[in-house]
Amino acid sequence: MDKNHTTVDILICTLNERIKDAASVMIEERENIRYIVSMQYTDTKYLKDIPDILKTRKDVSLYTLEGRGLSRNRNYALSKSDADICIITDDDVRYKPSYIDTILQIYASTPHTDIALFQVISSEGIFHKKYPKERMSYAEAERHDYYPTSMEITFRRKKIQETGIRFNEHYGLGADYLISGEESVFLKDAEDARLTVEYFPYIIAETPLNTTGEHFLTDIRVQRSKGATFCYCYGMAKATYLCLKESAFYLLHKGVNPLPLMKNMVDGIIYCKKFIWKK
Repeated sequence: MDKNHTTVDILICTLNERIKDAASVMIEERENIRYIVSMQYTDTKYLKDIPDILKTRKDVSLYTLEGRGLSRNRNYALSKSDADICIITDDDVRYKPSYIDTILQIYASTPHTDIALFQVISSEGIFHKKYPKERMSYAEAERHDYYPTSMEITFRRKKIQETGIRFNEHYGLGADYLISGEESVFLKDAEDARLTVEYFPYIIAETPLNTTGEHFLTDIRVQRSKGATFCYCYGMAKATYLCLKESAFYLLHKGVNPLPLMKNMVDGIIYCKKFIWKK
């Protein structure tokens, strides 16, 4: 794959009035880069918030989708792509030309990589998490306590669409019961489809530090999501063990009562087993 001729679609998913921020994701126009903006809306009044630049820039394809559900929105944006490489992003993510060049270079130099995971920092240069320092498989990165975040994920569009992998719409912001974990489930499906998923220690984006996962102790839905994600990725037995381990950590290090945490994570396991997990 020649990086100079590789096409890139940056998939920007947004909801309601946040469409106002979508244009800030874009860098200056480049021949091989396009932006697919998928705007979900819960009321037609929000359609008036669409900035004119999204309607006039030649490198932008704008779509609207009634309703909510981030995974549903990402799947819709993906269905509109025909590029070689897709980058998953949100309306509060910012790029530099050098970040896109890094992604293109990695795919040009690793022709067997189907999904490449990268690093993300804040605008102040603070890493979002403790990242592995070396290139490695996603499975190995997980053993180094790495967990995926959406804006770290890039992939070869054709391989994803050929295998039929999509973001599981039971998971993610706006879903009925679970509001996170969709990235881990997506990568689990990719591994099950025998796609090559690798982590690379390079920065590709900037975004504020606040994430859904940081609300684990305060949001029951995040706790349920963790149990359901563990169940989907590892099965019921290991999920139960991981939930116990998680609860014990918060007891020992944060002084938090582990029983409500365990109960809510187990509720997530039960939900996954009943409505999602078919193995």
